[in-house]
Amino acid sequence: MRSSRMMLKVLILGLAFALMSFSATGQSGKGGGSGRRLMTLNVIVHAPEGVTITKDFFDLYDSGVHQEVDSFSRMDSGSRIVLMIDSSQNLKIDTAALSKVVVAIINELYEDDEMMIVGFNESAEIIEDMTPDLKKLQASPTKLARKGFPNLYDALIAVSDALSHQAKTGMEKRAIILISDGYDSESKTKFDDALATLQEENIVLFAIQTPDRTRGALLRDKPKPPAALEKLTTGTGGAIFSATKIEEAAKAISEDLRKNWYRLVYTPSGINTINLRRFLLISHDQKITLRTKGSHPGTFR
Repeated sequence: MRSSRMMLKVLILGLAFALMSFSATGQSGKGGGSGRRLMTLNVIVHAPEGVTITKDFFDLYDSGVHQEVDSFSRMDSGSRIVLMIDSSQNLKIDTAALSKVVVAIINELYEDDEMMIVGFNESAEIIEDMTPDLKKLQASPTKLARKGFPNLYDALIAVSDALSHQAKTGMEKRAIILISDGYDSESKTKFDDALATLQEENIVLFAIQTPDRTRGALLRDKPKPPAALEKLTTGTGGAIFSATKIEEAAKAISEDLRKNWYRLVYTPSGINTINLRRFLLISHDQKITLRTKGSHPGTFR
């Protein structure tokens, strides 16, 4: 897995930016300076207007064991986002409509957000490096080349590595917005490994769903495309939106990134962190919903 991951990085990380080392204190599953084993979760919160959400509004369970929350606060800083675009030839959306989707998402960025745009088919290609420059980003659809078939899972590994290497503190809001039907052609990466990598890196994935080109056909050794998008989004705390309602989708994603993103920190207690761990947030108020990643890979997998 390590050697294949390095090969995948070469495909996309022919970048002009230098890799930056960073402090991982407080990142998902990393130890704090005091030696405690802290765990960090991104939480997307939807609540009535004017309600201030605190840790008293919910209960956290890690592997079925109730956990005490150390801190819970809204993140008001800008986001680092990768817009991943399936640029394969047989994606069931025409080029003009695809460009409209891309521009609608870009137009919802805030001035302190930064975005990288990646197109992928058999390999992943950086269309625009990480930048806050709207004009550069808005010109990106003209650079997309529709060809080939999508190796989605390989591209997810490469993009998560790119986001990790660009992190300055390990505490940034990091997200992927994926335009795809969820179909993977011939990735070397298995689906479960792609999802586990996103969860390890604390990356939230939002999906803009296009029509399923397989029309529900069974795929060998991998989930059906709609199921893949469902697992990627629920597994990381994101959500799925339809490409046919792109204005609504773009605004909803922007709201989640800007106004609804919280960071939860706790010290796991009474569990074995070597094993795969599943998370559950239970709201005390039916008007308040909370999303976080569904699980975290074990130390050894």
